Amino acid sequence: MSNTTMLKEQRPLRYFMPGQPLDEQIEILDSLVSTAPSDSARVYTISPELAEHILKARNGANRKPNQRKVDEYVHAMKTKRWPVTGSTIVFSKSGYLLDGQHRLLACARAKVALTTFAAFNISDGSFALIDIGRKRSNVDAFTIQRVPHPGVASSAARWVMIHSNDPLNRGVTYTNDELYNFYKESLDTPIFHNAVSAAVAIEKAGKDRTASGPRRNYLPAGALAAYLLIFSKINRKHAAEFADLLLNNKGHGRVYITAIRERMDANGGRLHEAVRNALLVQAWNAFRGEVRPSKAIFTWNLSGDFPEVR
Repeated sequence: MSNTTMLKEQRPLRYFMPGQPLDEQIEILDSLVSTAPSDSARVYTISPELAEHILKARNGANRKPNQRKVDEYVHAMKTKRWPVTGSTIVFSKSGYLLDGQHRLLACARAKVALTTFAAFNISDGSFALIDIGRKRSNVDAFTIQRVPHPGVASSAARWVMIHSNDPLNRGVTYTNDELYNFYKESLDTPIFHNAVSAAVAIEKAGKDRTASGPRRNYLPAGALAAYLLIFSKINRKHAAEFADLLLNNKGHGRVYITAIRERMDANGGRLHEAVRNALLVQAWNAFRGEVRPSKAIFTWNLSGDFPEVR
């Protein structure tokens, strides 16, 4: 007897409907999310109140909705032109909404019950293949998995992969599964998140210091976090000290920030990512080698091999 058959026999599924008290609808939804087999998709009628609850409590990726699409759905629902379609409200194994945000937003706004297919216990990674509204990005992959600072974390993981394979290949892309699996399986999570938090603080401090000038991000947190992680693998204590110099604009950190700012300002705010990263490595190497901080340490400009992290 299969596990699915045993589950169906041991735990008869209950189904929610608009006529039930909202607390009961939520209780049944929670039960379905945790116990319904993935092949048990069926038609449900979702009340506007339950739709609001799902959006508040289970909207994992929390992507910015397309308001025009929501408006179209609201109009169709209010004018009773919304049929039962093959589109499905999808919940992941971890209980978060993978697909259906626009329909649920329209249901809540229109104050009209939504009759639709719903599926539960779908693999958390499958959202990468769902392309409703817009293609899911690397940031979405980290957002739906509740990774702290998902934008910075996904960028940092990507830069670590780039550095490991070819530091000069800035244009390489990775699928959501490739990037998230690399983060989960290949990175030391606590050290990685320490690097991300430090990079976020350094980026903010840099923006605050240049608030009166052109709106340019001289210290993008994603690449910075990646290299702080790489430096930590060499020496965690020194990496923390180097990050502190960047945060407080002192010593080797100040020289690096000044060099980056001057190059960007001279080039209309643009700078090749490989140059920015290579100069960061050279600043780190000088710090580690106790070389006096000065512009003379920056010698790389897209010629020759990428500097080795020492």
